[in-house]
Amino acid sequence: MTMTHIEQQLENLASPGDRQKHLRGLAVLKQIGGENFGGPVSKLAHFSEDLARFTIQYPYGDVLSRDGLDLRTRQILTTATLLAHGSAQSQLSFHLNGLLNAGGTADDVIDLLFISAGLIGFPTAINAVPIVRDILAGRVETNNATEAQSPPAIPQISSDRLAILDRIAPEFVNWREQVLDEEVFSAVHLEPRLAHLASAAMLAARGKAGASFDAHIASALATGATHSDIVEMVIQLSVYSGFPAALNAAGRANDISAASERPQASTQKGVDITKDDEKRFMSGAATLAATSGGSGADVVDSFRDIAPGLGRLIVAHCYGDIFSRSVLDPKGRELGAISALAAQGTVAAERPLGVHIDAALNLGATREEIIETLFNIIPYAGYPLIEKALLIAHDRISLFNKKHAAVSAS
Repeated sequence: MTMTHIEQQLENLASPGDRQKHLRGLAVLKQIGGENFGGPVSKLAHFSEDLARFTIQYPYGDVLSRDGLDLRTRQILTTATLLAHGSAQSQLSFHLNGLLNAGGTADDVIDLLFISAGLIGFPTAINAVPIVRDILAGRVETNNATEAQSPPAIPQISSDRLAILDRIAPEFVNWREQVLDEEVFSAVHLEPRLAHLASAAMLAARGKAGASFDAHIASALATGATHSDIVEMVIQLSVYSGFPAALNAAGRANDISAASERPQASTQKGVDITKDDEKRFMSGAATLAATSGGSGADVVDSFRDIAPGLGRLIVAHCYGDIFSRSVLDPKGRELGAISALAAQGTVAAERPLGVHIDAALNLGATREEIIETLFNIIPYAGYPLIEKALLIAHDRISLFNKKHAAVSAS
């Protein structure tokens, strides 16, 4: 957006208040966007001048310019919300760059990948890795890292809820402690207050403002967040996830803020699960090779320049802890994964959907079984999402058949 265009927009604004809001929004947008701060809004103006003006005035002039939170914190919350969205890659790229422009660090960016992997699922983090790689390439890390401190702990759940979960699935209780606490959140450098605020924003943006959201709000308050911090996080949620998500989060957050009691830690444990990382990793690597034809080393290598620990965790936890279990047959597990990923319907889920379709085919699933799996979730996900999933399945099945035909011919 050129200065001429900006001046023209300002001249067309009806009141001095609108002009001040516009200028205030542009100032924040420039801080976040850097040299090309006006590029996205300028493109938007070709579609609608009004929408471009609203984009400057509400998100930047009304919300991000508020005094309640510093700009680095606001960008952490924005990128957390966009990661949870799963289909806003260009906006995620813009705001991850904006996080670095606002004083954030590469550690901040990687921390958000780890948190998203634990709270939203590994496809979200995997999809963001190429975006992060492009952003960090060529950037020189400045000395703006926060002071080292203890990593945030996962919020404890109520003893009653823990006891029920322990009866239902003791492995889940152990995985929650081991993977979320010892392998995800222990790798996070963010101040605990910010880590819990970002976690709450992710959950609310994904429509999961339930008990886990409550626990992260309580943990944020317990680690130094104020009621005002929570309010600002929810107001900002209205910009990047919409008012329904913000209003749902506001109701729950208000109850937590008003409560004087905090979640108490429980000493109950589930069944013992080995914490031999090498054993888990090797088991995962074997399962990965048997299902997808890939190797654990390949997965780790794909993350090596960004977050090698995250790649190792995918192999150890997804394939070593879960997919290697014997209760479900491997083909059934892959069809279940196809169902879950198709129902998500996000851009972040598209590549993993293709991977698990390939794995199901490798394990003997037929075209009819894969199509029927997708048909089965039409009532729960809707026709548009399954239409997209069917097209992905068609491409993967066609490629699989061509490869096998070539092998047979040779």
